[in-house]
Amino acid sequence: MQGNQVKTMMQIQFNNRRDLANDADRCVKGFTLVELLVVMTVMVTLGGMLTYALASAATDARIKRTQADVLTIGQLLQTRMNEVALSKVSLIYGTPGPTQGGVGGLGSTSTSQTASAGSFEAEERSRLVLLARRDLIRMVMPECRADLLYPPASLQFRTRVAGGGWQANIAQIRPPAQWNRMRTLVGLDSAASLDARVANNPCTDPTVDGIAAAYNSGGFQFPFNQFADGDSLADDPANPLDRFWSRTNESAECLYLILATTELFGTKAIDRIPSTSIGDTDGDGFLEILDAWGNPYEMIRNPAGLTSTAIRNFVPSGGSLPQQYPSDPDPFDFLLSDFRYDAANYSTTPPAPQQAYHPYYLPPVVISAGQDGEFGINRTFWIDEDGLQQGVKDFYSSSAVRIATDTPSPRFNMTYRYPDPFFNVSMATITGGHTSHDFTLSGPLGIRNAREGGGLGGSFDRDTAGDNITSLGGDL
Repeated sequence: MQGNQVKTMMQIQFNNRRDLANDADRCVKGFTLVELLVVMTVMVTLGGMLTYALASAATDARIKRTQADVLTIGQLLQTRMNEVALSKVSLIYGTPGPTQGGVGGLGSTSTSQTASAGSFEAEERSRLVLLARRDLIRMVMPECRADLLYPPASLQFRTRVAGGGWQANIAQIRPPAQWNRMRTLVGLDSAASLDARVANNPCTDPTVDGIAAAYNSGGFQFPFNQFADGDSLADDPANPLDRFWSRTNESAECLYLILATTELFGTKAIDRIPSTSIGDTDGDGFLEILDAWGNPYEMIRNPAGLTSTAIRNFVPSGGSLPQQYPSDPDPFDFLLSDFRYDAANYSTTPPAPQQAYHPYYLPPVVISAGQDGEFGINRTFWIDEDGLQQGVKDFYSSSAVRIATDTPSPRFNMTYRYPDPFFNVSMATITGGHTSHDFTLSGPLGIRNAREGGGLGGSFDRDTAGDNITSLGGDL
């Protein structure tokens, strides 16, 4: 009996195993090729979605990081600009004399004077301070190579003399310590060391036009520029005399120098920039500040042509002329001493309302090209898609501007240095109106085109510039 039970149980187990095997065979045979392809398609789709989500998250992270970086750096630059606007201006004066003129000559007598003697002299003094502050911010916040290579500009003004009449005077700002530190950092002579090399050093002698002395015969002169000239990199980047400073990323390189010589809470501002945001993408030996995509930033100290809610310069949709030309005041010009506030300085009636030529608030801006790596805005220098150099001349600086003998008129008859951030450096006008080392203000005082988008920062390709990230909120 027991034997039969054991035999029966074994038979049942065998039959169960055979049924399981048959079930397994049926399962294997149940997956068709179509079903397998469907499963694989779903898996590939899910993988693609995951890859896209990860890439999108990485892009969003880069955008947010860059937005935070440009805002922080932009606020630091704005703080520095506020300090210059409120600081004491330290001037070096030349010996006054009837023929002291600097650039082109400044006569001893006004050809036409409508204001009282006292107000006229006050205007001259306040204008001197305005121009000195413009030159100072150029030196402590360079946006291009030329800003660092030029010594202080010679600034002309007039004072009354006993018995009537006017006497020409000349002055310049004392070379700021930060400008000296930046020059030393890149291997150039400071103002003090230039004294040993140059007789009548333009850094300390306002009677010598430093802008003309530093740039002549088509290039920057030794010892203001101690770098090798040429289109290829030098052999020894550690040797200033055998080193070439390329203009390719000059703005980002100047931004590095500013941060490397600016104190922030007891440390250098550059020490707060991560090493991954510092590089030398053009290989010229000068470091640059990079965005989250590894591309150099653009820093524009005076973005005269930038369209942004932070800069109320030109609103074409305005219903009236005052609405089209709103203007927040220039923080460097408390006393409205810029020539553009004086209608008597125009030889002819301006073709637009007077406010179209008034100076306005220009905050420094830091710009990232964004995800596509393309700016699409007017800068001091760039290489276009055809490999051609674009931007301004290599001697461009806001201090390399002068007023011609007939502008303004009739109040003055002169040519003299007039540091001006509102000068129109658009691509349409950059080829004319200058000598070998000058840009000349023209008609009237060349500001309207700049504020309507023709100056630095102005967009020439809005589609390309659409993803740019700026310290002013990205509003291009």
